This record gives sequence, C-alpha cells and structure tokens, in this order.
Amino acid sequence: MGDMAAAPRRTAANEGFGSAFDQARVLGARVLGSVWSPALLYLVVRGFGTLIFVGMAPDRVDWRPWDADWYLKIAEHGYVASGIGMLDASGKPMPDGAYAFFPLYPTVVRLFAPIFGDNYIVAGIVVSTLAGVVGAYGMARLTRLLGGNRRAETIAVVLVAAAPMSVVYTLPYPESLLIALVVWALIALLERQWWLFALLTAVAGTSNPMAGPLIVVAIVAACVAVNEQGQRRWWAGVTPLLAAAGMLGYLFWVAAHTARGYFHITDVGWGNRIDGGLVTAEWILDAVTTSRDLFVVVTAIAIVVSVVAVALVRRQMPWQVWLYTLGTVALIVVHSGLVQDRVRLLLSAFPLLILAAIRLTRCSTRVAVVITGLASLFGLWFSAYALIVWPHSI
Repeated sequence: MGDMAAAPRRTAANEGFGSAFDQARVLGARVLGSVWSPALLYLVVRGFGTLIFVGMAPDRVDWRPWDADWYLKIAEHGYVASGIGMLDASGKPMPDGAYAFFPLYPTVVRLFAPIFGDNYIVAGIVVSTLAGVVGAYGMARLTRLLGGNRRAETIAVVLVAAAPMSVVYTLPYPESLLIALVVWALIALLERQWWLFALLTAVAGTSNPMAGPLIVVAIVAACVAVNEQGQRRWWAGVTPLLAAAGMLGYLFWVAAHTARGYFHITDVGWGNRIDGGLVTAEWILDAVTTSRDLFVVVTAIAIVVSVVAVALVRRQMPWQVWLYTLGTVALIVVHSGLVQDRVRLLLSAFPLLILAAIRLTRCSTRVAVVITGLASLFGLWFSAYALIVWPHSI
C-alpha cells in the first residue's frame, strides 16, 4: 500500500520537473527569438569572459594594457601631448608614436568621458561594449544574409563574442568599434545601399588600419557595378573615393603634422612593414618546431587555420564578403612586426566564424551546443590567459 501511494507522488514530481523544463525551454526560445537576443547573448558571453579575466589573477588585472594606454592617453591629452613619456614596442621613448593609432576610437571615448566624471577607463570600456552590442546585431543580420537561420545567428553571435582575444571587446581597444562598422558596411553592400556602404567604410577607415581590406572591396565592387546590366553608373566612381576618404585623410593629416609620416612611425616604433609574409612564416615554423608555449603555438595554429579556411570557403560566401576576409587574412600574414598580436587582428576575419556557425546548424542541437560551448570556453579562457600570463599578447 505504501508503494502504491508513493507512485503517484513520484509521477507528479516527474511531471512537474518536465513541465518546468518545458517552460524554461519555451522561455529560452522566446528570448533567443526576441529583438533583444543579440544584445543579451553578447553581454552574457562578454560578462562571463570578464569574470574569467578578473578571476584568473585579480591582483594583476590591467584595464589599460599596451595599446589601450595609448588610446586613452590620446583621448585625454590629444596626439601631441599623449606621446610624451610613452614607449614603443622595444621600450624606447617615442614622442610621435601616438600618430600610429587611428583617431576614431579615442575621439568617441573623449565624447563619453564627461558622462562618467572624466574617468577615461570606464568611458573606454562602455564605448567598447556598446560598439560590441551594435556589432552583435550586425553579426546576426549578416548570418541571415549568408543563408543562416535563427540558430545560426545565435551561434555566430556567441562565437564572435567569445573568440580568442575577444577580451579586447571589453577593454579600451578599437576592435569592437571597427568590427561593428565593418559588419554593417558589408550588410549595406550586400543590400546594395551604396552610399551607406561608402560612408561606413570611410568612418571605419579612421578607426584602424585593418579597415584597409574593406576599401579594396569598395574599389572592386565599384568596378563591377560600372557596367552592370549594360548601364554606366556614375556613382560607382564616387563610392571608392568616399570609402577611402577616412583612412587617406588621416594618413595625410599625420604626414602634415610629423616629420616622418605614418608608415615610417609604425616601421621604426613597431617594425611594421610589408615583407610578403617572411617574418610570419619564420615565426610559425619556429613555433611549431621548437616552442612549447601555449600562446605561441595557438597563435601559429590560428594563422595557419585562417589561411587554409579562407582558401576553402570561396564558393560559400558572396564574393564581397570573401574578398574582405581574404584581404584581412592576407594583411595579417604579409606584414612584419609583432607576431604576438595576430590573434587579436584575426578578430577582423569574423566572417569565418559566421560560416562556422552556419555549418554547425547542420549538426544536431546537442552537438552544436557542445561544440559552441567548448569553443567559447576556450576562447574566453585563452583571452584571459594571454593577457594576464603572456606579457606581449596584444
């Protein structure tokens, strides 16, 4: 009699648990399907990544490491004063070194700083985070344009937010602002909104030299459009000029305000020049044959995988997106200088992660969740490890 009485209670409990699980699943589906989904996903992932970053070594966390210090100094004092007392990559004083850093990000930080009592670190973190949210919506939209469904959009946002070295999306670095501009520029191009594409490309060109491949896409797209459908389009000639105006304007401005110009400054201070990939190739060979340092090995693998991936996905992307991705990977490989920051620069090759997200939707839900979760955990952990443990990662 006791067992007979207990059976209905166990069944009710099981049914209650199942009902709660179903309700949670429905609620989760509604959240992921809502207009807030990209923002919530991005902020949750970045929040978790920040906890890992702070938790690994709370006494060693630096909120303005390396380039972030340059950007914040420029935001606070402008280009002339910010170079005083600053050091280049080799630790030597470089008064005009600030001109190696593009102006958009520090300008936006300067605009936000008064809101936070002129706390430039907080302003930088807020600007980076807000730009990342805008970029997350762009990732979801671009994923849809590349043929992905709702699940692919979700995976793409998570993979991008948790990519290796994604810690710079939270720190005072310009990557999140650059990527937000680039992804929406690509969307505008695919949707044939030429003026918006040119404007976003021009603005992106003032944020980071990694916007260069987008300008190349603008030139090629304009050439393709000139005689499209047998019609000569006058605006096709204006588009690349407007798209390149931001970056060219800054380079000319630096040339007018310094004795050496932008490229000489970056060459002397950071060893950046186009060498056809010799430094990168030698570094990768040394990494895979002699190094036992995790950061070095992962960096080498990431570069090689990116090169192979961009060669294999030509037919799986619109040519505009593929050309941008190819240009990004090529620019990362063919320039010399510090190799240690290449994983951070590879964040700009985000279309590869979008394509990976679309591929994952072909798997079962369980497999997709496991792979996405493991990849995200590794990316977030590696970001914290690189910045805290490895001293020259960015």
